[in-house]
Amino acid sequence: MNLQQVIKWLGMICILAGIARIGMTPTSIVWGTDSPQELTFGFIACILMSVGTIAAYLVQSRETGVTGFITTLAIIVANIVTTAMVWATFVFGADGPMPEGVLVDVTRMINMIGMMLGSLVFAILTFRANVFPRWVPALLVLMLISIFLPIEDNKYFAAFWGIAYVGMGYCIWAGKLNQSSAKKDAALSA
Repeated sequence: MNLQQVIKWLGMICILAGIARIGMTPTSIVWGTDSPQELTFGFIACILMSVGTIAAYLVQSRETGVTGFITTLAIIVANIVTTAMVWATFVFGADGPMPEGVLVDVTRMINMIGMMLGSLVFAILTFRANVFPRWVPALLVLMLISIFLPIEDNKYFAAFWGIAYVGMGYCIWAGKLNQSSAKKDAALSA
């Protein structure tokens, strides 16, 4: 299996991660926030997003460089931390005593900075790289804006987040990427 095939399959993981993340919204509406159904979708989505995000970086690594790598790493670490937080909710229960202390506060801070700042910078880099169609970074920005919707428990944020990942994964899986700058340079010099 060559690198292009690996990236394509990672794109499929991105699609599955997005679908799992989208699943959090209806389960939250039907069974409530932090219900076992919602948390199961969230747990699966976090694991898949930790892996699938790599594809979104790899297809534009030349264009986004080290900053793209750092933001991708921040998003992956935030997903891993979120996975641990969801697991803790499974262990202690949604109504049970949650862990407290400096470590928990630092973990939440890493999660918020990695996810929000990482996603914002990643969206900007994705727009500038022009590898994905323009609607993909627009979905990433829409995801971040959806945090501010005046809806109880931000129930729709997960849907917007999932749609952004489905969009990125679809573009990778279907080969709907713009020709990268490196390929354009090679074509011009040939």
